[in-house]
Amino acid sequence: MTQTKWLFLLAYSTLVMPCGFGKILMFGLFILTGCASSRPATSGRNTVDYNSYNEDLSVVRPVYNTSSVGTAPATRPVSPPTTTPAPRKTETRRPTAPMEALHINRRLDMVLDTIAAQNRSVRYAPGFRVQVYVGTQRQEVDATKLLIAQNFPELSPYLSYNQPTYKLKVGDFMRRIDAERYYASIRRLIGSAQLQPDKVDIRRSLLIK
Repeated sequence: MTQTKWLFLLAYSTLVMPCGFGKILMFGLFILTGCASSRPATSGRNTVDYNSYNEDLSVVRPVYNTSSVGTAPATRPVSPPTTTPAPRKTETRRPTAPMEALHINRRLDMVLDTIAAQNRSVRYAPGFRVQVYVGTQRQEVDATKLLIAQNFPELSPYLSYNQPTYKLKVGDFMRRIDAERYYASIRRLIGSAQLQPDKVDIRRSLLIK
């Protein structure tokens, strides 16, 4: 806008004023116009020229090793480390207590088996029987035997004859306490009954409760 105003004044002075003075005035206006045009137009606000920004970014710029680009280093296969087994320690095993106990148990089993075999061969053992009749009458012996069988069927009768006497005994008791219990019951039926030691049948004694 200022440059246009100076050009207008220059043209007006050339037309109105004399030629000499007008040329001088025109030359001066031309110089002023050039100076005015060479001044940068500034505004009231502060303007920032972003094109003049300069900063050194070489510090943060990453650096690449150009010698290792494109060629990967050859890697050799790594063999696992060989470990040598440790030598075994030769230990002399001592017989422990359970082995000795097992050996004793085997010997004990052998002894028990031998005793059991001998016991199976034994049929009679010392015990007790109840004598219910002693006399010479056969009919009385049979009647007493029938009475015992009716009241005590678990007791086995044993009849022996030594001329002219009959003896009738009943029961096979290994323990005296069992013999006395039956003896007290038999005495209620037969008053002349007696408890006597005798050899008894082991298997039959086990059947008596």
